[in-house]
Amino acid sequence: MIVKSRVIKPAALLAVLALMPILSGCQGDSSQAKSLKTLMASTKKAQAASSFRKYDWVKVSNAQGEEVAQITNRPDVVYVSDIVGDAANVDQVGLGKKYLSHAHPHYHYTFYDAESKVAIHMTTYSDTQHVQVTNLPIIHAVHYKLSPTSYQKLNHPFKYLKAVKVTP
Repeated sequence: MIVKSRVIKPAALLAVLALMPILSGCQGDSSQAKSLKTLMASTKKAQAASSFRKYDWVKVSNAQGEEVAQITNRPDVVYVSDIVGDAANVDQVGLGKKYLSHAHPHYHYTFYDAESKVAIHMTTYSDTQHVQVTNLPIIHAVHYKLSPTSYQKLNHPFKYLKAVKVTP
C-alpha cells in the first residue's frame, strides 16, 4: 500500500496557528471565561454599592463614623455645597490636617456630586468654629473658620438642614 503525503502550504499553517489561541478561548468553562464572569459580577456589585446617585446628596455621620442622616432636599444640599466651596473665599485658609488634630469632631458630612462623581468630606467640631474639608482635588485638605450661622446649621443638621434620620 502506498501512502500519499500531503504538503501543507505555509499560508494555511500560519492561519491555523493564528486562530488556535482565539478558538481555545471560546470554550464555555475556560479559566478566561470564568475570570471574565467574576470581573463582570464584581463590577456590578461595585456599581450597586456605589454611594453616587443621579442627584447630589449629603451623608451625615456622627463622630464615630455611623451614618445618622441624609440630606437630599435641594436647597440644603446646595447650602452644604456652598460651605464646601467657601474655602476659596475665606481669608484665612489653612492647608493640611494637623491644625485640628486635637479638636473634638461632632459631625462628618460627605457631599456626593452626581455629575463629577466626587465625594468631598467635611468635618465639624464641637469645640471650635473651624471646619476641615478633605478629598479636594490638588490641595487635598483645608481648614477654615465658619460663620456663626453656618456653624449652628452644621452642628444641628436635624433642626436647620432638614436632615432625614437614617434607621439602622
